Amino acid sequence: MSNLPEGTFRRRDVPMTEARAMVQSARAAGKLLCVAREDLAAPYSERARKRHEQLCAVLSSHAEIDIQLEDFFGNEIANPLSFAEIGSERRLLVVDCHYAVDGETSSENRSEGSLGTDKPRKTRAPLTMKEAIQMSVVPDSIKFSVFEGVDPRDLNACTPAE
Repeated sequence: MSNLPEGTFRRRDVPMTEARAMVQSARAAGKLLCVAREDLAAPYSERARKRHEQLCAVLSSHAEIDIQLEDFFGNEIANPLSFAEIGSERRLLVVDCHYAVDGETSSENRSEGSLGTDKPRKTRAPLTMKEAIQMSVVPDSIKFSVFEGVDPRDLNACTPAE
C-alpha cells in the first residue's frame, strides 16, 4: 500500500474514447506503465500471460487502444501491481472485462450445428482439462475506470452547505 499516498481518491468510469486518449497521451509522454497482479514473467503464469495477450488484442481490435504484452514488462521484470502510483499528477486507468468459457476448443474443422467436430462422440479423443476450459474476452464487457487523487480543497467545494 506504500504506492498509495494518504488522502482521498475517487474512481470514475470513463468512456472508451477517453481511455484511448489517456493511453495515447501516456505513451507519447513516455509515461505509460502497465502493471498486472500476476507475475507475467513466471513460468507458472502461462494462463495469465495468455489472458493479457488476448485482452491486448481485443483492446486493439475493438477499442483501437494500443497496449501490448511487452508494455507489462520493465527492463528485467514484469511490472507488478505495486508499481502503480496514484497521486495529484498520477492516475491509474483500470481495464476490467469478463471472460466467457468457449464451447469448443477450436473453430477449425467445425461445421454448422456441430460441437467442434463432425466425428461421433464415441470416436473423438477426450478433451484435456486445458482444452476443455478455454476462455475468451467478451468485448462488450470491457469497462474503463480511473482512480485519481482528490485535492482536499475540492472536497470542501463539493460539501453541501448546512
